[in-house]
Amino acid sequence: MSASERKRDQRMRDGRAVIDAIGDEQNAPLRALLAILGRVEASESARLSAQRAWAEIGHRYNFVIVTK
Repeated sequence: MSASERKRDQRMRDGRAVIDAIGDEQNAPLRALLAILGRVEASESARLSAQRAWAEIGHRYNFVIVTK
């Protein structure tokens, strides 16, 4: 497998991880959560997903306290 093929496969895996992370932010890898944050202005549902992603990142690294 060439370097470009490996990179293309990595991009495909990363894209799939982002899709899978939406709605399941607690189990998502950090890379997927950061990608979700990058799409915050795409739509209202993307904004809500980004809020959940930010809350999860804050929870993991103890800098955001989420109150319900």
